[in-house]
This record gives sequence, structure tokens and C-alpha cells, in this order.
Amino acid sequence: MAKVTIVLPSYNHQDFINDRLESISKQTYTDWEVIIIDDKSTDNSCEIIVDFLKKHPHFNVKHFITNKENSGSGYKSWQKGIELAETEYVWIAETDDFCEPEFLENLVAILEHSQETVLAFCGSNYIENNKIIYNSENRTQELAIKKDKYRIIDNSVFFNRMPFNTFITNGSSVVFRKPKCIIPSEIFNNRLCSDIFLWSYLLQNNSFAFLNKNLNFFRRHEGSTSSFLQKNKLETVYHEKAKYLNYFKQTGKYKYFIDHYIRYYIWTHKKDFLNTSSIQSIQSEENLRRLYFYKLIQYFISKLLQK
Repeated sequence: MAKVTIVLPSYNHQDFINDRLESISKQTYTDWEVIIIDDKSTDNSCEIIVDFLKKHPHFNVKHFITNKENSGSGYKSWQKGIELAETEYVWIAETDDFCEPEFLENLVAILEHSQETVLAFCGSNYIENNKIIYNSENRTQELAIKKDKYRIIDNSVFFNRMPFNTFITNGSSVVFRKPKCIIPSEIFNNRLCSDIFLWSYLLQNNSFAFLNKNLNFFRRHEGSTSSFLQKNKLETVYHEKAKYLNYFKQTGKYKYFIDHYIRYYIWTHKKDFLNTSSIQSIQSEENLRRLYFYKLIQYFISKLLQK
């Protein structure tokens, strides 16, 4: 049996999927098998995959699943792939991203060396129009790890930053140990934030590792989640992060949630200032609504005084 399952959640990435398949094929670590799940792509993604597999007979495919109907969320493919995996480690390799040949070799070695570590991730370069535009350094510099080095880190460091400022910017940068029990389905029910639910679920009683080496390439394009968030209202994100606070019982962050909601959503969507649905998602009691309006007035006054 292979040591690593690579889950490929495919959907309408015909322009990028060959780069992903090539980057897997070139991995220096070779003890892996692949589960491909196409979520009823409407482009030529499946045809490109089939053609690649014909040309690369060594490419170890355990399952190639094509959904009859679109699931509505790529995270459903994550869930199905993890459930089907029979290996010790899992890597969710998004089909619009790619990586360096030594990606798996580096991250699997870390997990093999530390049995208490449940996931390892590396730095990422952000790609747009085939050019590196920036990297994930700003997100991880607080960890104070020297270039090309790694460290095992207590899970409390991760949870202190959640849910608004995760260290992990892209799921493709993570290799994790498959849990012995089935992951609850509600972890994957969020349209935009199921990744942070998954990392947090895995890390509840375990440490993590960060390798300060940019082995992952996170592609930004018209259909990517990061582009979607820039062009659409962020209210859904706040609803899902409210669910996160409830699920992981982070009740001490309710006030911080309200401050963040006012500063980063309401202030740029002032016509929605009466919308307290996100606040009520974390707690329906009247006292949080009163606190929201009190803090909203405070923030508006502070902005007026700055003018």
C-alpha cells in the first residue's frame, strides 16, 4: 500500500490541470496513489486528465470518479477523497495549483520524524498570469522560522490566530495525517471556509509543522476562491466564521468578531449596518445585538473625529 493519497478535486480547470498533473508526476517522493474526483466539469478537464494518464502509465490512480451532478462545493470532493483514502497521509492537491518536485519529500519527512505532528505545510508563492506576484511570508513571519528550516509548533499558536488570520493560506500547501475516525460531515459544509474547519479539527489535540520554504504555487485567476472574495460581498464568510466560533467553542472571541465585522465588512458596506444576521449566527441573544450597535456607534464616531 502507498504511504500518501493525493486527492485531486477537479472542476473546470482545463487551462491549469496539466501543470498540476505534471508537478505530481515529477515528485521525488514516489510512494503515492491518486484519487481523482471530477465534479462534473463543463470544460475539457476530464479529457485532458484521460489523455495525460494514457501518456503516463506509471501515474498511480486508485480511483477516478466523475460525478453525475455537480456537488455545489469543491470541499465535497475533499470529503469524498479523504474518506476513500487508505493511506497514512493525505494531500489535497487543487488542480489549479502546482508545486516543486521535492514538495512531498520534504513534508512527508517532517511527519515521519514527528509522530505527534498531525499536519505539515510549507510556504507558498502566489501566481497570476504565470508570474509570482507575492508569497505567504507575511502570514507566517510571526512563527520566526529561518529560511529552508522547519519547526514543530503547539496547536495553541494556530488557534490564537483563528478564525480571521490563519497561517495556512492555501490547502495545496498541506500534507496531513488521516484521522482514524471519520471526520464529521459539518466540517465540509461551508462554501468558503471548510479548509480552516478541517485544519482546526485535525489540530484540536495535536501539533503542526511549518517548513519555511516556498514549495507550493497558489494560482490566482478569474475562477479562484481568492478572486471570488475580492469581487463579492463577504457576508457569507462572516456567517461561516461565526459557525467556526460556535463549533470550536471559541466564545471568548465574540467581541473580537464584532469588531472585525464592523471594521472590514460594515464600514465598506454601510447600507448593511442594520444587518445583524452574522452576529446572531454566533449568538441570538439580545445582548450581542446591543453590543454590536454600541461598538458600531463608537467606530463611526472615531472615524468622524479623524476627519
